[in-house]
Amino acid sequence: MSRRVALVSFDDVPPIGGQGRYVGALERDLGAEGFSVTMVTPRRGPWGESGKIPRRTRRPPLDFSLFLRSRLRGVFEALHPDLWHFQGGPGGVMVRRHPPGAPLVYTAHHTYRTAHGRNLTTMPMGYLESRGYRCAEQVIAVSPSTAASLMADSGVPKERISVIPAGVDTEWLQPPVDGAERDTILFAGRLIPAKGVQYFVAMFRTLSKEHPSLVAEVCGDGVLFPAAVGAAEQFDGRLRVLGRVPDDELRDCYRRARVFVMPSRFEGLGLVALEAMACGTPVVGMDVPGLRDMRDTGITLVAPDDQKGLHDEVNRLLLDGARWRELSAQGVEVVRSTYAWGAVVPQIAEVYRSVLASSSTQVA
Repeated sequence: MSRRVALVSFDDVPPIGGQGRYVGALERDLGAEGFSVTMVTPRRGPWGESGKIPRRTRRPPLDFSLFLRSRLRGVFEALHPDLWHFQGGPGGVMVRRHPPGAPLVYTAHHTYRTAHGRNLTTMPMGYLESRGYRCAEQVIAVSPSTAASLMADSGVPKERISVIPAGVDTEWLQPPVDGAERDTILFAGRLIPAKGVQYFVAMFRTLSKEHPSLVAEVCGDGVLFPAAVGAAEQFDGRLRVLGRVPDDELRDCYRRARVFVMPSRFEGLGLVALEAMACGTPVVGMDVPGLRDMRDTGITLVAPDDQKGLHDEVNRLLLDGARWRELSAQGVEVVRSTYAWGAVVPQIAEVYRSVLASSSTQVA
């Protein structure tokens, strides 16, 4: 008999970001592990017309959290889950107390402290986030850096943390056929200062002079989108700002890129880097939490904010074919062996079984 899981997330399918990909894969694959998943999201929940979440703040995930808190009892009575699984982190769902009727597993995709440091404007959010994690019977951290933040900043005991990465769909994301031309460098992510698109554009300004046929592509949306579009006008079509693109188009971007550039100041894990690697595209990024945890996967890291180092490593991969082929093959192999959903989902299912067994023992 399947055990019922209420999978609670702000992001949904089709995804906005990494959390949406995560819950979509769990909804798809957990049935094979003996779990029946019901999504609880702004668009899918037992509250009548979907998508009508009251706007009380300027942060939609927080609005959903506030909306959900007063309705958790009703959700439980409608669904009767054996287990709650909440998606946390900035952009995730926060609770102040344990939800009713069933044990709680949280996934921490990253933390407010990792994303914002000791920024006073986000400290209350970090407090609420930490309180939710401490409610959980078990917290899944997507990387060792996230686990360290949970212990140091949120007070979650080590024995209640399982480090399990987010997965990659390696059937969908594969290298192109041999001989396919790779003639671009690529940035994909939210267009906000913390993700570093401004570094990518500045780097391309130099590389475009050194490599007259090189093209750069930017996929994503955010507050820096207008600035990126304005910068593109200076490059005569060689800097393409594509905005938010459908999944299949993003896969094509990964496949035609010679280098994926990730100048982010923080990551929970760096899912887009793994997706690029699955397509055989070497990654150059900053040595920051999340990306640092992938040091042995073939990713090349430079010191945070080191624009010259970023340029030099990307330029090396544009010129050194042997190095490029080595990192391309290493990335594909590591993603398939460690980060494929076929390897990740059974680990998450084992956390579920352990929490449910422990809960049954305590009830007895």
